[in-house]
Amino acid sequence: MELIAQRRLGLALGLFLGVGFSVTSNFVNRWAMPGVPLSAPWPGSFGSVILTTAFFGLLGLLAAWTEEAIAGVLMCGLAGSLLSSAWILLAATSNQGGVLTLLVLIFLPRAFFYLPFGWAIRRLMDRIVARPYEPVAPLRKWISVASVFIAVSALGLFSLHDETTRLSLTRMEDLMREGLQASSRDELPRPLQNVNGFMTNSQGEYTFNIGSNPDALPVQRPVVQYGETEPFIIVKFENGFRFGCVFSPPYLVPACIDF
Repeated sequence: MELIAQRRLGLALGLFLGVGFSVTSNFVNRWAMPGVPLSAPWPGSFGSVILTTAFFGLLGLLAAWTEEAIAGVLMCGLAGSLLSSAWILLAATSNQGGVLTLLVLIFLPRAFFYLPFGWAIRRLMDRIVARPYEPVAPLRKWISVASVFIAVSALGLFSLHDETTRLSLTRMEDLMREGLQASSRDELPRPLQNVNGFMTNSQGEYTFNIGSNPDALPVQRPVVQYGETEPFIIVKFENGFRFGCVFSPPYLVPACIDF
């Protein structure tokens, strides 16, 4: 097989597998929580699908770049770690120094995460390319491709929020719907009564973001055991008004405040 054709095949396989992973990882939470207005960071859900698919296409191209499989797989692993680490650093909105330190420490472990993808690309290429001395039935070729596609797509399920966070997001949406129907502060759900300006500023569409540090919200909340999950939900309206809520066990009544 000519090297140019080999690279094209690697690119095509990478794009194909990337579609499965990117769609699953970017939409699994929306599928699990229909009606909950989850925020999608730049460039949005569909933009992220395109970028992620292109990223996997590039990895497939690199895996097929050389005649020797080992060299291509190593290039795929290193490039995957470098590019994904750079994306995480650019997406970090706070404590970039800490994020950078963490990425330096886990750079090589992240490379080993992408090595299996490069290896899978080379294996699929070996299955697809016709070899006179090792014939493979066409159906078996595409069964192999479909199997890897399903496996890679299933990896996107790890983007699903944990059960506690999903419960908190669903409860937050219930509170918002109830609060937006209130005609006075006294009619608001108790957690929203502590949000100054809710009645006057809660106009238009809103979205939910998952915050990383619930201690950043200056509210009183129950003391929880070490390691206990406390979802920190940031509600942001299209007019710029925002507030935050922290859900502590049993995750029914959050502590909310504007900030």
